[in-house]
Amino acid sequence: MGKRKSMFQKLFLTYSTIILSSFLLFGCVFLYIFHLQLYSDYEETFVYHYDKVTEQIQTTESLAFSLREVEAFLLPSLVQQEYSMYLFGDDMSLLIGPPPDESRERLIKPEFVTKALEEGITTEGGRIDGELSYSVGAPIQLPGMLGGQGALVMVFHDLDHQYMQVLSHILITIAITIAFAAVVLWIMSKRITSPLREMNRVVRKYAKGDFSEFVDATSSDEIGQLGESVTYMAKELRTLEETRNNLVADVAHDLRSPLTSIKGFLIALADGTVPHDRKDRVYALMRAETERIITLVNDTLDMSQLEAGQVTMVPEPYEINEQVAFTVAKLAPQLEAKQMTIHVEAPYTDTCVMADRNRMEQVFINLLQNAIQFSPRGSEVVVHVEVLTKTIAIRITDQGPGIEEGQISEIWKRFYKADKARTNKAGSGIGLSIVKSILDQHDVEIVVTRATQDGVGTTFAFELPRYVESEE
Repeated sequence: MGKRKSMFQKLFLTYSTIILSSFLLFGCVFLYIFHLQLYSDYEETFVYHYDKVTEQIQTTESLAFSLREVEAFLLPSLVQQEYSMYLFGDDMSLLIGPPPDESRERLIKPEFVTKALEEGITTEGGRIDGELSYSVGAPIQLPGMLGGQGALVMVFHDLDHQYMQVLSHILITIAITIAFAAVVLWIMSKRITSPLREMNRVVRKYAKGDFSEFVDATSSDEIGQLGESVTYMAKELRTLEETRNNLVADVAHDLRSPLTSIKGFLIALADGTVPHDRKDRVYALMRAETERIITLVNDTLDMSQLEAGQVTMVPEPYEINEQVAFTVAKLAPQLEAKQMTIHVEAPYTDTCVMADRNRMEQVFINLLQNAIQFSPRGSEVVVHVEVLTKTIAIRITDQGPGIEEGQISEIWKRFYKADKARTNKAGSGIGLSIVKSILDQHDVEIVVTRATQDGVGTTFAFELPRYVESEE
């Protein structure tokens, strides 16, 4: 596998290619425009000298110059450094032109002279005998002694030198500009890719479970937004990691206590240190601890399934009063153990709701167990059911120590220990999380408030959709 190119290399090569291509295109366009302008200038030069030669010919006729005098008079105008002019007769013979050592007559094709004589101003450019030239010709009125009709042809030679001079200027300019642009692109590419390299380094640390470092997003562009997203992701992952660690620690702690108790009871029973009349009591305690473990495991599985969206609510119409009464009956042993009572305030009819019966039973069990757990011995828990227009309102009020306002949002977290609020060491700490998840999937909001102004007691209130059977 070949070496992978970095983002910096890709950016630098891309920008360099674009700039180089742009300059090459600019050079070709500029050279083409120069070519057109050069030929246009040549044609203007020809017109100027054509008029001048015509005036000179008229002068020689008015002064009745001899042929030798005409040649001597016109020759200085026909020979220049960058071009040469030739006078041809109507039979295409050369009448007057530069000296043989300076002549470019070989660059003039007979066909070109014929065309100039017949069609007027004619131009032709190209490479002849390895030399690049441009010719302009037109018919001209000659003195009578030269035949009276002929053609003036101007040959611009040494064009290779001019093109090479312009091309060298273009190339030098492009080279200097590209060198400067390369330095600028190098710096810009480094600045653009530097945050990406930093993000890559930090994300690699995240992959190893180290969330101690965040991306320093200083810009407000897309890279800065990406940096902020990476930082947000890191914070969420760190929170998730802390939650996972706390979950493992809390589950291990809550399992260790009952398992330790069961192990102690088993050792005592095996050693025969438990009196015969106390064995039933020990068995009852072992059963209670086993039930506690099972409840913790089941609650943890339920919570995981609810949070993963693996549980689908199946709403159905049923009587909420019957469910409340059934739940209170199931909790009778716990109520007797603390000498507590549950008082239900509910109408006798029209209390049919539309909800998932089994999941709502979990809600009532967890809320009532929570109320029993945190209420003092001999107190009363009140369940109030009220029929509203479209909903059935349920309120569960206990007489416990209450919850601080700042800690109400915390009680829904898994394994939240109310040592910081109002719980003791009992309970798995998952029950209220299950309550919140089930009600959220019913699109039902649960509200927690203090029952009295002095902070004693807590009320959990929510409303379920009311089911009214349609009349036929």
